[in-house]
Amino acid sequence: MIVELNGKEAGLTFECMHIVPGRGDCSRIHPHFHYVDVLIDGEFDDKRRIVHLYNLKAVIKRICSTFEDKILIADYPESVQRIAVEEQHYRIEINGKMYLIPKADIFKIKCPSLNIEDLTVYFAGELASDLKNREMFNPINYFEVTLSEGHGQRGRIKIEL
Repeated sequence: MIVELNGKEAGLTFECMHIVPGRGDCSRIHPHFHYVDVLIDGEFDDKRRIVHLYNLKAVIKRICSTFEDKILIADYPESVQRIAVEEQHYRIEINGKMYLIPKADIFKIKCPSLNIEDLTVYFAGELASDLKNREMFNPINYFEVTLSEGHGQRGRIKIEL
């Protein structure tokens, strides 16, 4: 049996900003409004549920909140992006520009890039950690995460547990 959450309708959203190395519109700080769809495949439990939707939504919203209103910084090599940690700021050099941004506004994400593919893999990995918690969730067969960044651009990944 499959259960799905529609991110737009369920409020599973976040807005963040990032800078992509290179040229063009994405080479400046720019925002994306993301929403997250999740599909769960599993078996009925003794209460005739596949997953406790309240718990699932709470976990997804917690993950979304780590991105909300942040500027994402990926693990780009130093030849692409240089970061100096100062007392209250990060000094970031990328695309020939220098940014001084308060630490509170940054989310240093453990990702090799900020493309939709890597962000989807990261988000799904965070969700997988929680879905393996047997005290909160029943065993499931697999789940899918679809992460939309707007403009019709989405990443989707299927993870078997």
